[in-house]
Amino acid sequence: MIGKRAIAQQPRPFAAEKGNAPGKHPPFRHLLRSMIAAAVLLIIVLGIITGYLEKWLWMRQLDYAGIFWTLLSVQWAMFCSAFVFAFLYLWVNLRQAAGNSAAFREIGPASQTGIDFSPRLLKLVVVLVSGGVALFFALGFYAQWDTYLRFRYGGSFGVSDPLFGVDVGFYLFHLPFYELLQSSLMLLTVFALAIVLLTYIFFGLLRLSGIGKLVADGNATSHLSLLLFILVANWGFGLYLDHYNLVYSTLGIVYGAGYTADHVTRIALWVMVGVSAAACALLALNFFRPRFRALLLGSGIYVGLYIVGILLLPVVFQKFFVQPSELALETPYLKNYIEFTRKAYQLEAIQQTSYPALADLTPAAVARNEDTIQNIRLWDSRPLLQTYQQTQAIRLYYQFNNVGVDRYHLADGYHQVMLSARELSPELPPKAQTWVNQYLQFTHGYGVVMNFVSKTVGGGLPQYLLENVPAESAYGLNITQPSIYYGESMPGYRIVATGIKEFDYPKGNDNVYTSYNGKGGIPLDSLWKKLLFAWTQRDVNILLTSYLTPESRIQIWRRVHERVAQIAPFLRFDNDPYPVLSGGKLYWIQDAYTDSDQFPYADPHRAGFGDNLNYIRNSVKVVVDMYDGTVLFYVMDPKDPILAVYRRAFPGVFKDLDQLSADLKRHLRYPEDLFAVQADQYKTFHMTDPQVFYNREDLWMSPKEAYGGESLPMEPYYILMKLPGSDELQYLLMTPFTPQNRDNMISWMAAKCDFPEYAKMLFYQLPKEKLIYGPSQIEAMINQNTTISQQLTLWDQKGSRVIRGKLIVTPIEDSFLYVVPVYLTAEGTNFPQLKRVIAVAGDKVVMEATLDEALNDLFGTQQPLQGSSQPPTRQPALEKARTQLEEARKAMQHGDWAKFGTAMQGLEHQLAEPAR
Repeated sequence: MIGKRAIAQQPRPFAAEKGNAPGKHPPFRHLLRSMIAAAVLLIIVLGIITGYLEKWLWMRQLDYAGIFWTLLSVQWAMFCSAFVFAFLYLWVNLRQAAGNSAAFREIGPASQTGIDFSPRLLKLVVVLVSGGVALFFALGFYAQWDTYLRFRYGGSFGVSDPLFGVDVGFYLFHLPFYELLQSSLMLLTVFALAIVLLTYIFFGLLRLSGIGKLVADGNATSHLSLLLFILVANWGFGLYLDHYNLVYSTLGIVYGAGYTADHVTRIALWVMVGVSAAACALLALNFFRPRFRALLLGSGIYVGLYIVGILLLPVVFQKFFVQPSELALETPYLKNYIEFTRKAYQLEAIQQTSYPALADLTPAAVARNEDTIQNIRLWDSRPLLQTYQQTQAIRLYYQFNNVGVDRYHLADGYHQVMLSARELSPELPPKAQTWVNQYLQFTHGYGVVMNFVSKTVGGGLPQYLLENVPAESAYGLNITQPSIYYGESMPGYRIVATGIKEFDYPKGNDNVYTSYNGKGGIPLDSLWKKLLFAWTQRDVNILLTSYLTPESRIQIWRRVHERVAQIAPFLRFDNDPYPVLSGGKLYWIQDAYTDSDQFPYADPHRAGFGDNLNYIRNSVKVVVDMYDGTVLFYVMDPKDPILAVYRRAFPGVFKDLDQLSADLKRHLRYPEDLFAVQADQYKTFHMTDPQVFYNREDLWMSPKEAYGGESLPMEPYYILMKLPGSDELQYLLMTPFTPQNRDNMISWMAAKCDFPEYAKMLFYQLPKEKLIYGPSQIEAMINQNTTISQQLTLWDQKGSRVIRGKLIVTPIEDSFLYVVPVYLTAEGTNFPQLKRVIAVAGDKVVMEATLDEALNDLFGTQQPLQGSSQPPTRQPALEKARTQLEEARKAMQHGDWAKFGTAMQGLEHQLAEPAR
């Protein structure tokens, strides 16, 4: 002991070296370290403050400063309260541990380190450890702002769970916040307990004696008893909350409480709550009469009871008691599982009816549904995007990112169309990548291109409703503001309304220039704003350029998906915003969802969009102006309780749907992502009988389709058609189903997109006693047709590549018509042309140059359908146009752009002539 004390009392070597070494400058070194630490801290603080300032300026410009301040106040209130609580909690416990250890510094392992643990050093360590842990703890709370908002503003669902009779709103809004508090205190206490325990061991308050006997100081035992009291009490509260979590149980065949959870786990949880209360009483006694062995023994018994009662007993009971009589015991819980899953995904609102699926599609039925036939989508978005890029990008600095599908009322009727925005390419040609070009001159895209879904010209090109730059239309469509400053793929920032003109569009050998005259962007009307954005955008040129004027504006977050997510991070957004032309202006329409993973008994969606959610509503439509960047939120489902949370938290943000213009309202459509989630759940949860559901007797799958040599799941698609029994052309989103492990079609589902019946969902059950061909079987029939197979194989070997497009299953009255477009593209190019159309009805498969010709062949007639956009007989003018198109294609392959331009001009003149 004397030797140990001598070692402990030796002067610290570092201090001696610093005091005696010549030429050293300890004050300078300390100053340098302090300056570096201060600089790092300053950069972090500046980054945080400037980020908030930038976001505030941007949100204020969009009139959403209220959202900014509400979120900021909630986030920082949670951060500060969590930091203060965690710091004080740890500081009190660590300070007590350090105080208890003061008299034992010369006994435990601490005496072997040679370090002088002075009170000042211990206090510093306590503060640093408490502050560091509290910081991370507070950051976790900072990120849970949405949990608090739902707790603060959440209300009732009007639906009670079947196990406890508690309103569903408790599970979605209140339970997650209680669990956040309970789990946070649990982690904090476990950490404090671990540090305190290690401290006592380190300083010798807990040690083994020479004979191997555990020796514990009374103060240390009392302190550990207090921490264990808090831990067990909190754990008991967690066990109480776990009762409600039984509605998410995965033990058994249902999601939610099954027989075992209801009759065994539920009782075991209550027993453990009682055990926790008893343990707390014993720990309180042990605080005043400290006995460390009793503490260890009680902790072991408690953990053992938990393992046996909560972890092992339910599993054993499920396996040996429930499983042998599973259907009988689980039937009531299967009913709950089915009912609440259908509620969560709105499957109970689907209107079911039978569909005869007759094999004898007749010419008379086709003639009665001519409007449907003329709107069958022959253009697949994948090859069409390449065709757009080749024929309508015009210049290297334009690009098309995605092809949307919509419908428009034109002078000659209701038409389904495909369209894409001509956006500015993210990268200019290498020699044009100057700072002025990238950020001041090339600031926006220009116009949209739009074509009919089924019409072609020039031997396989789309028939455009809108084309070229500036936009031209032979169908009365007009774009008064074609400039696109906000799009799907517009990274980084741009500065507009500067001293240099912006490139607008090419015109012959010259360019047309313009200056931005909208309200999009943050005004750079002061030096501090230039400094701010030079810092946040990491670009000093913003500060140095001489082109900025008091009217200049900087546009940030220009990608539509990113833009709406920055404004409303509490919503989930669809993956496919689509462009709309309305009133001469261009808009993006973005679907937004409210969702949750806390709906009782509802099966979680486990694949693709919305992974692990089990409640979803398309409660909001977002409209973004492509020129101004203004963002407006419109309520689609005013009855949604989750949306009600955000309407209360952010008053004035969400507008009623009747405030949306009538023309824009006509372009709203049922979202694909939501429909795909609902269809995926309906494959299983169309079965409402518990016994049928248990046996999985009628499980469905998404059909497969072939594209690019791969077999892919068929995605839902939009279609303009007449529903069975209706004479009205309606815009629908539909998908067929096939039985599990079978390829025949068993049913199809659709959602209406037109008002006043928007979002009405329909389901058509096909007869089970006969074969109705599914998409995979139709693809097989096409492959096995020797004439078609030989022709496609021949084309695929002579410098060309055959692309079979999306198979479209079209209900025509009480029958189906299957249509597959065939595209041809030359090797080495991405310029697909629609060359053939395959049509299938019943057992007959045909392939012709046009859909009209295919239908004439299919039904054994030679007369073209009335209103056909492309007559089946080849006329001299059409042959000449095809020849010119072929010349243009060959010129493009050889890089002869002058010849390509001449051929395309000749083709345009030829197509402009009236038909003869």
